[in-house]
Amino acid sequence: LLRDAYALDVLTQYLSDGKKAPLNQVLIDREQLTASVSMYNGTSELAGDAQLSVRAFDGKDLDDVYGAVRTAFAEFEQNGIAESDLRRIKAGLETRFYNGLSSVLGKGFQLAQYNIFAGDPGFIQQDIENTLAVTAADVMRVYEKYLKDRPFVATSFVPQGQVALALEGSTRAEVVEERIEQGAEESFDPSLSANYEPTPSSFDRAQEPPYGESPQVAVPEVWEDSLANGLRLYGIENREVPLVQFELLIDGGQLLENPAKTGVANLLAELLTKGTAERTTAELEEAIDQLGASLTVAAQKEFIRVRGNTLARNYGATIDLLTEILLRPRWDEKEFELAKQRTISRIQQEQADPNAIAQNAYDRLLYGAGHPRAANLLGTLASVAAITLADLQAYYRANFSPTVARMHVVGAVTPAEVEASLAGWNEQWPAQQVTIPTTPAAEVPEQSRVYFYDVPGAKQSVLRIGYPGPAATDADFYPATVMNYILGGGGFASRLTQELREGKGYTYGIRSRFDGSKETGVFTIGSGVRSNITLEATQLVKQILADYGTTFTDKDLATTRGFLIKSNARAFETAGAKLDLLQDISSYDWDYDYVKQREVTVNEMTVERIQSLAGKYLNPDRMIWLIVGDAATQLPRLQALGFGEAVRLNPAE
Repeated sequence: LLRDAYALDVLTQYLSDGKKAPLNQVLIDREQLTASVSMYNGTSELAGDAQLSVRAFDGKDLDDVYGAVRTAFAEFEQNGIAESDLRRIKAGLETRFYNGLSSVLGKGFQLAQYNIFAGDPGFIQQDIENTLAVTAADVMRVYEKYLKDRPFVATSFVPQGQVALALEGSTRAEVVEERIEQGAEESFDPSLSANYEPTPSSFDRAQEPPYGESPQVAVPEVWEDSLANGLRLYGIENREVPLVQFELLIDGGQLLENPAKTGVANLLAELLTKGTAERTTAELEEAIDQLGASLTVAAQKEFIRVRGNTLARNYGATIDLLTEILLRPRWDEKEFELAKQRTISRIQQEQADPNAIAQNAYDRLLYGAGHPRAANLLGTLASVAAITLADLQAYYRANFSPTVARMHVVGAVTPAEVEASLAGWNEQWPAQQVTIPTTPAAEVPEQSRVYFYDVPGAKQSVLRIGYPGPAATDADFYPATVMNYILGGGGFASRLTQELREGKGYTYGIRSRFDGSKETGVFTIGSGVRSNITLEATQLVKQILADYGTTFTDKDLATTRGFLIKSNARAFETAGAKLDLLQDISSYDWDYDYVKQREVTVNEMTVERIQSLAGKYLNPDRMIWLIVGDAATQLPRLQALGFGEAVRLNPAE
């Protein structure tokens, strides 16, 4: 039933989301079996499914996890859902609903969904009313109908050799693993087309419609101000949906850590939302959720970011909670220990994830051992174990200052309302001197080297190819980004995709990009390829790089211009995109209309300029070539790439 879907959304969120959630209370707080539980309802046309996922701590028996889940369900069955919890979940769903309508794509998707499944593209108002009409009795009814004592499928994923940790009665899943065989390629001709009868249409679908005039980008109107304590304010007023999104960036991030205690910034960011001086973790979550808001804190290499999303009518109350989080932390010892456990679990997980291995190794190769930018944001197992709550407090006292902070606000709120909401910060958050360290520049390799990290038996190889590039503030940064579009930045329009995916079937996806910040930059090609063609894939990438400049055509330039100019028409439609615009402006002191200036760069680009940039930034003989994969079958072959013997990054077992 359609109305059951709305109640199931509320039920699964109530069971798993937040400190008060029954699954959280039993599995995390009481039994300490895991650091996180997730559950969601998926509703489709013919049927739906509810999924529950738990990543248990190392060594925990999954039978204990299952028993705890049953206990949590039993407690819910006895207690039901309180009206206050029902209200807070509805408020969050209302916010999520409006977020989904903030883009043209979101609007179009919803119109199509309503037309297909409700027979009415104007079902939008009824949709949100159905959510807000869910009652506590509805939630209990769908629990008893769809979850209580119902058949289920349970999968256990346990470390190799620890089958005893799996659920009792489990049968071993039969997984057919692809053998790594060189030359075992299927022959196929992608130019062959299948024979089929076209579906009748009122127009000729073989004829591409003509393009109209290129749309003009509408740069949002930006306002700027500052508080007396030095905090800079940037905003864009937009009233298309009744929401406000904001972010507070505090410069420093991991760059301000003690090198012996990497991971402090990440742990501090996580702990800030675990209660305030006035509220416990559960009370803070309750207060945020009752507003239909979200407040998250995350550490990055160069800053700590606080992001908020709320209904416009609750903006002021949300800022009050942000003030508590930012200026009056709780410093809860128990929550700190849980955060450490979660982080250690994530580090252990990364050690078995080839993509995470590749990124961490690539950073170390780019910047060198001991460089602040080479460190894993999470820290190491040893550094996290050594971090104390006092370390977090010391970092907070020394580095949280409005003089190195920026506030960006987008949505249905005026500049005057923003300034009034933050007026109390002038006294509550006094200015202090904070010096952001300048990091040593990464050096471009004199010659290419191949590096290999062994994951025995890996059926795919992860590639990271690149080198230090121009910073975002460098005059060449955006022109180089334009140059890269046909190489690997343009999806199916790019040569890397056309040749490695469409032409050879080596990979599902491959991209290249220039990333940059104020003082550093990097060019990277990234992909995952089938193990048995690791050498062939890297040889093809090398050839594409070497030939790119000389084979770039006028048609390639027209394709680049067409996308980069026309895509700007929708570049700032969402609140998130507008926040990114404000971040660029405040980080690099760019003009409000820098996007217009970039359009000039694109329109004035020539084939000769592309060739010059390719010669400067795409030299395959001065790059890092990192492969994470099966050394036994792939490492010896890579000498044929022409860069000498590969350097093995982890010892043979």
